[in-house]
Amino acid sequence: MSSQLSLVTTRDPDAVADALALRRAVFVDAGGAVSDADAFDDGAEHLILRDPARPEIGVVGTLRIGTGCAYTAREFDLSRLVASGRAMVEIGRTCLHPDYRGGLAGLTLLQGALDAATARGAELLVGTASFPGSDPTAHLDALRRLAIDALAPEAIRPTAHGPGAITISGAAPRAAMRTVPPLIKTYLRAGAQVGSGAYCDAAFGTTDICMVLDLADLRLPRGLRG
Repeated sequence: MSSQLSLVTTRDPDAVADALALRRAVFVDAGGAVSDADAFDDGAEHLILRDPARPEIGVVGTLRIGTGCAYTAREFDLSRLVASGRAMVEIGRTCLHPDYRGGLAGLTLLQGALDAATARGAELLVGTASFPGSDPTAHLDALRRLAIDALAPEAIRPTAHGPGAITISGAAPRAAMRTVPPLIKTYLRAGAQVGSGAYCDAAFGTTDICMVLDLADLRLPRGLRG
């Protein structure tokens, strides 16, 4: 993987089509989702990450950015966040090519999202992040550990709701954090926290958690903060 990655923020249909191709490979072909593209894509900006040293791969990472919280609110009660009156930017559909997971690529995407949030005057980032598979039993220890170590403050804490919502409680060993997906770890290292509970998305084939990043609590490596 090259250390010189190229990141753009765009609504260009051709570039978005390239991003959707990566999403389809990750979420549908490999992940088993019924579909990936949805009505929220048209109104969003898309962060698109490429590696100039490996142009044959195409897009190596992508993330979409929307104003408000409409997508996340389908699975999580965000009334406390809304009541705070603080401006929000919603991120979602974050994915990386398998060769680019767990390192600079994820941080670069997050930096792009932070830059977009700052440009929009946002104070909070909100969105869902996923564990593979819609049966949460394989991830219960990791979900419990996240609730122990990274639960968002009550004043801005989302709560899972709806038919796929599950409550997360109980103890778990610290070693359970090893099974948390790399992108979630990237958000946590930057200062993000998690909502209460999880949501089992059978159609998308994932177990989702809600993540909130208060930009006042941002932590990123100095080289990425600018």
